[in-house]
Amino acid sequence: MERTLKLLAVVLVLCLLEAECSPQITAGQSATTLEQRVTALEREIGGLQTQNQQLVVCVTNMSSDQSDTVKCARKIVTAGISYGRNVMFSAQLTHTLSSVAVEQGIVFDSPVTNVGDCYSGHTGVFTCCKAGTYVFYWSIYTTGSHYVQTELIKNTSSIAINRSGDANYYSTGTMMVLLHLHFGDEVWIRVKSRNPATSNIYADKSSSFTGFLLQ
Repeated sequence: MERTLKLLAVVLVLCLLEAECSPQITAGQSATTLEQRVTALEREIGGLQTQNQQLVVCVTNMSSDQSDTVKCARKIVTAGISYGRNVMFSAQLTHTLSSVAVEQGIVFDSPVTNVGDCYSGHTGVFTCCKAGTYVFYWSIYTTGSHYVQTELIKNTSSIAINRSGDANYYSTGTMMVLLHLHFGDEVWIRVKSRNPATSNIYADKSSSFTGFLLQ
């Protein structure tokens, strides 16, 4: 009996020591944590509401044109599988674009990474499937005595310009931009200007287009 009481006393002391050493969560900390969780939930709800409104518009305005139907269906599926997930892509140009034209879209046809399936290697267009702040980066590889300016387009607006070219040497021009997107916004790269008219954009895994969701 005496031995049992001693063991209980030791256990009680150890429990008290553990309680003293363990971190205490104050009422203020608990309130802060709760507030952060509520804010995160409000943000998610707002994003879902925006996506829902745009999907409703998509379905309402859907015409008998099969291409419109496909686009609308893709938006619905993409919104469903991408919400709550990371979104990122990186695509390369696999063939040389010869004598590029002004306002010609550049299709980086080989996606290396495409988490969220929001980038199309067929059109070269990234379609925002989760609203947020994105980082975009692209590089263009040209030959000596060729000058090519490319620009990043958001929907119909030019956002940033990338200049590449050198009088004597092959060169790679790069550009990065931070951009807030809403669900359904489209982003792609096109030629702004070139000199001479026979200017080329080379592949060789040096011309690429990358983007990812920052927050």
